Amino acid sequence: MILNIVKNGTDSSSILECVKKTFNSSKVNIKTDYEISVDIEVIGEGGLHSLEGIKELEYYFRDYDIRVW
Repeated sequence: MILNIVKNGTDSSSILECVKKTFNSSKVNIKTDYEISVDIEVIGEGGLHSLEGIKELEYYFRDYDIRVW
């Protein structure tokens, strides 16, 4: 899964740490770091990710725009 998260002044490493906390059993890394957003790649066993995790990210980034693909 790829998450595109708008930075809104937050550095990419801080965003990465929040995603790692949410999906702690998955491999998480920065795929592409854009000027206004960052693509975070989340690789889990079996390729499935919980909707609860995405809801939790909405809590961390409530003022941010999150896209999933």
